[in-house]
Formats: sequence, C-alpha cells, structure tokens
Amino acid sequence: MTSIGGPIAVADIADPRLDDYRSLRDRDLSGVRRSEGVFIGETIPILIAMLAQPGLTRSVLSSQRMAGRVEDAIAAAFAGTSNPAPPPHFVVDDAILEKTAGFEVHRGVLAVGMRAPLDNRRADAPPFTTGRLLLALDSLNNIDNMGAMFRSAAAFGVDGLLLSRDAHDPLYRKVVRVSMGHVLTTPYAWCDDLAATLLRMREARRDLLVLAADCAGDAADIAEFDVRGLASPAPHIVIIGNEFDGISPSVLDAATHRVRIPIAAGVDSLNAAVAASIILHRLSSPRG
Repeated sequence: MTSIGGPIAVADIADPRLDDYRSLRDRDLSGVRRSEGVFIGETIPILIAMLAQPGLTRSVLSSQRMAGRVEDAIAAAFAGTSNPAPPPHFVVDDAILEKTAGFEVHRGVLAVGMRAPLDNRRADAPPFTTGRLLLALDSLNNIDNMGAMFRSAAAFGVDGLLLSRDAHDPLYRKVVRVSMGHVLTTPYAWCDDLAATLLRMREARRDLLVLAADCAGDAADIAEFDVRGLASPAPHIVIIGNEFDGISPSVLDAATHRVRIPIAAGVDSLNAAVAASIILHRLSSPRG
C-alpha cells in the first residue's frame, strides 16, 4: 500500500496543501505548533517511527529524490494491517521544499504529526504509576539535552518521563530529531506541580526511591544505589534539574535521597544529559 492515490505532485508554492510546512523555523520559535496541536518530524527514521503509530501522521512532504523511499516507508507501515488509510504524501522539487520550509531540508523529508496522542498522558496513570524506572525533568530547557534525555531513557529502559510544566517542549522539531525518534515511543507526562506529583507517587508506592541528582559534596555516591545484579530492585525515579539552577527547592524536598557522580576536582558538574545517562545505567536492570 502507498499513500492515498500515491505521491501527489505539487508544483505551486502557494498551494494550500503546503500550509502546514511553511516557515517552520519561525513557527517553531514562536511556539505556535503547540497551540495548533501538531508537531513536525523530519528524516526517514523519524517518519517510520511516526507511521508506526496509527493516526499519528497527518501528512508527509518530500523532495522528488526522496519520494520513492517515503512511499516504501508508507507501504511497509501499512502492509497487512487494518489501520486507517495512509496519510497523503506531497512531493515537490527541492526549490519549493526549501522556500516553503524556510531552510534547506537536507534530508528531504518532513511530516506533520498530531500532538494529542503523545501530549495528553497523565502522571496518575500507567506507566507512571507502575513503572520500575522513571525520569523526572525539572525545568530542563536545553533543546539538545531534552532530545538526549529521551534517547538515553530508551536505551536504559526508562518506563516514562515526568516533565515540569516549564520544561522544554519534547515535540519541538529538533528535540524529536536529537532523540532519534524515541520521544515518540517513550511515554511522558506534563506535571503542573512536579513536587506535588512526586509526593503523591511516594505516598502511593511506599517502596519508591526518588533520587535527586545533586552536585553537593554531602550527596550520596550513586554507586550506593547500583541495582545491577539485583533480581528485584525497588522502583526508582531519577530527578534531573535545570542546566543552570539545578533542581528547584520544592522538588528537591520531594526526593528521598540526593545522589552525585564523583568527578575530578576542579570540575563543577557534568552536562545534564550525560549525568542522567550515568545514573540511569546504574539503575537499569539488564534487558534483552
């Protein structure tokens, strides 16, 4: 199966079917995508991850040189399934693609996805209430760090991420790309009050350990919490804070322990995403 009616050639840059793809950088920076209820994916691997979730992809736009690969991806996603009809696939030449998007789309593929299936999960429902390893991000604002967090979370078997309301949008176009598409498959939930959410989770799960990453010298060495080799480790939540201010006082107070990664003297801290990866490695059980 290919897209509806096969690839749809568009030769007029004013064609309204291209409206979703206009001035992407400006619209990304303005945050209008969130109010529109959509996000933008780019590259073939991201498109494949989007197509794997029925109903997530609204349309696809590609250059002529990438049209065949896009049709192959659509065919593979819908082959032998009872999913709804595949999304329309619009094809333009490179000049129109660049002028429409507002930048050179090197990889030649863009897709519009619907935010709601990914953006409307609740912290008081599975997998957040049942997960064995969770990651909480308090005011994390850096685009690259947010994408790297999701990539590491997928690598170490994190069941879900809790995001403070002021954290960076995980469906920002570059975040999706940096995450290698794992933001589309690793559940996350927004928290209006992250500290209160963590306290409620502790109340509901008495064995839950909430570890706040802290550079202070009196924080416990993360090695003390290493679960590798344990048959049934306790459930854990790891809190990573803002790149400059760290974890906010109220969220820090909601933790059961403060943990640090020993590093060389004269180095004050690690990059937030790097620190999260080291901690998650210590807390992840072996997976096949």
